[in-house]
Amino acid sequence: MDIESLNFGDKEFYDIDEFTKFLEFERIDNRIPLILNIIATISTFENSTEFTQSLERENFIIEKEQGNLFLISKLLNKEKIFYYTFFDDRNNVPLFITDAKKTEDIPNTLFNYINRTREISNLWISPKIMKEIKDDLSKKYDDMIITYFSAIRSLNTEVKSELRPTFERNLQYHGSDGKETLDEMEFYYGVLPKILEIHLPNGVGFKIDNKGIITVKKGKFGDIFQIIETVIDRLLYLRDEINKSRYSIKTVGSKNKFSHAVQKPWSIDLPVGMKNDNIPHFCKTIQSAEWNFTILENVLINGSMLFTARIIDDHTGSIFDISTDGQRIDIYPVKQADIGTSMRFYEYIVENIDNTANVG
Repeated sequence: MDIESLNFGDKEFYDIDEFTKFLEFERIDNRIPLILNIIATISTFENSTEFTQSLERENFIIEKEQGNLFLISKLLNKEKIFYYTFFDDRNNVPLFITDAKKTEDIPNTLFNYINRTREISNLWISPKIMKEIKDDLSKKYDDMIITYFSAIRSLNTEVKSELRPTFERNLQYHGSDGKETLDEMEFYYGVLPKILEIHLPNGVGFKIDNKGIITVKKGKFGDIFQIIETVIDRLLYLRDEINKSRYSIKTVGSKNKFSHAVQKPWSIDLPVGMKNDNIPHFCKTIQSAEWNFTILENVLINGSMLFTARIIDDHTGSIFDISTDGQRIDIYPVKQADIGTSMRFYEYIVENIDNTANVG
C-alpha cells in the first residue's frame, strides 16, 4: 500500500500524539506501508499557513488538508512523490512522513525545498547527540542490537583515542555485533556515530542518520517519535539563539542623509579552539561540495588569531559575516537571518572544527 492511499477519513489532527496513535492503529491493521521515512525539521514559520504557502512556492501541491495534517506531492520525472506532513504548532516544527526513496526521491524533492527555503532546516543530529541516543537506548534495553553504523573522528576533538589520536577517521561497519564493535571503536579510535541501524528487543527496528531521517522498518512509532522529540528539544535553543540575531539599516546625520548597517550576531563557543593552522583547513573544507558555502572575502590579522570572513550560502544566496579570535565565532546576518544556512554552518563547525562547539 502506498502512503497516498492511506485513509484518514474526515478526521482532523491538531495534536501530534493523536496522530501518532492513529498511525499505530493503521500499521497494526497493515493499512500503512511497512517501511516509512520520517523527516523532522526545525522552522521559523509562525503558523501552518506560512508553512503551506512556502511549500506551494516551491511547486508542492497540497492534495488534502486535515487540521495540521497535509497530504502533499511534488512532480519528479513526471511522477508524483507524496508526503504526509504534520505541522506541530507547539514549537512550529514540520514533520514529514513518506515511503519515497531515500537515495533519490527525498533529496530531489523534500531536501531541495529545505535547502532553498530560508525559514526551515533539516533536523541535523550531531555525532555527540547520536552517541547519547545510542547510549540512552543501550541503558534502557540491554539486548539492543546495532547491525550497521557509520562513525567519524575529526582533527579537533576532545574525545579520547587510545590509538593514534592525531588521525582523522571515517568508518562504516556491518554486523550483528555492531553495538559491541562501536563501543570498541569509540574507546580505541575515538570515533562518534553519524548513522545507526538499531533493533530493540520490543520489536522496534529503525535507521537514523545525521540529516534527521529516521527509517522505520518495524515496530511501534511511539518510541521513534520520542527520539525525535529529544533531538528537537536540543535544537530549539539553537534555533532561538539564531533568531535573536538581527540586521537593520539605520539612518543618521542631518536630515538622515547617511545610513549604516547594524548587525547583532549569534555566537558559537569553541572549547577546543581554532589556531592559525586551522584557517587553511577551514577555508578549504567549508567550500567543498558537501557544505555548499563560498568565501567571498577573508582577512587573517598577522601575528594573531583574529580572522574575519564574508560567506555566501550557495543554496539560498544568504550572506553572513563571521569573526573569530579562536575561542568564539560571532555570526552576523547580512540582510536577514536564515535558519537553514545558520544550522548548516553550525553543523560544519561541529563536524570539522570543534566537536564540542556549543551556542554561546
